[in-house]
Amino acid sequence: HQNPEIGFDLPKTVAYVEEILKTMGLEPIKVGTSGLVVTIGKGKGKTLLLRGDMDALPLKENTDLQFKSTNEFMHACGHDIHTTFMLGAAKLLKEKENEINGTVKIMFQPAEEIGAGAKDMVANGLLENPKVDAALALHVDPSLEVGKFGYKPGIAASSLDGFFLKVQGKGGHSSEPQKAIDPLMIINAVYSQLNSLVGKEVDPREMAVLVIGKMGGGTVANIIPDSAHLDATLRTFNPKVRDYLFNRVPEIIDATVKMLRGTYSLETVSTPSLFNNEELCEQMAPYVKEVIGKNNLEVNKEPLAGTEDFSYISNIVPTMFMWAGANGFGENNYPLHNPNVVLDEGVIPLGVAVVVQTAINWLNHYSYK
Repeated sequence: HQNPEIGFDLPKTVAYVEEILKTMGLEPIKVGTSGLVVTIGKGKGKTLLLRGDMDALPLKENTDLQFKSTNEFMHACGHDIHTTFMLGAAKLLKEKENEINGTVKIMFQPAEEIGAGAKDMVANGLLENPKVDAALALHVDPSLEVGKFGYKPGIAASSLDGFFLKVQGKGGHSSEPQKAIDPLMIINAVYSQLNSLVGKEVDPREMAVLVIGKMGGGTVANIIPDSAHLDATLRTFNPKVRDYLFNRVPEIIDATVKMLRGTYSLETVSTPSLFNNEELCEQMAPYVKEVIGKNNLEVNKEPLAGTEDFSYISNIVPTMFMWAGANGFGENNYPLHNPNVVLDEGVIPLGVAVVVQTAINWLNHYSYK
């Protein structure tokens, strides 16, 4: 928590995790840009993947913790706790290796906050050697009290599509607008058209949010600039709605820019929706309840309106993604991604116990089914 790092640039974090794993008698393997993987088990039966992400946010911490961040970054999303979950799980699973009827593969992932880490590790063989059959992940939740866990079968988090538009006009003197092509006017027209898209073309019963968070161009009042830019994000739950809007945004941009005599370049980045496999959740839920009690697992918890890049894995193998309550401070606790958020460390032993209990029991019961 005191030494957070961001994105793929995690040299201290990776070195620390690697060192701790080696002291447990494990052999971490580097996967992708800065990910680590260890495998535990007999090498027979099915393979269950566990995930812990390691990266922080470019945010200055504003808490009074004795161990608060010492740099300009902050673990405001609890990824330091997720990493701790997996280090604790690795230790216990290694000690209980003879009891595991199958293989546990634990991934320590970079760059979740930029939606790139899981994709990078998958592209570099994460789900092979041994081939992964199912996956399990926890994420801390400051809105749930410690001891409570929750999950949403089906769509569990929104997709995310980013659109990065640069419009090329023709710069000129403000006294001679007829000789110029004003890119700010074009950007403004695109802004207006995109902001009406969801309200006019999406069923109001569907969740869809399109936000233009950055736009602009120009330097001074008496010059028509040469170019302008606009950055937008789109989030949805329903893949059909996502596909429709993902195609409509470029259509609107193309028609609007050309109508106003400009040219443009458009870049996109995409992270799919996170999907919880209902059958796998039904199989694993009893093992979770053995740890936390049958009344402390909330089913049909609301899906996350934000985006979780574990979706790159859930779109390939059956997945259970759960929220782990980390609120020990009452109603005034801050949300994730807030510089004041404090997460109750009481969630750590519970999270470790849940993943260890679930991993061993699920593999022992389902390895050869």
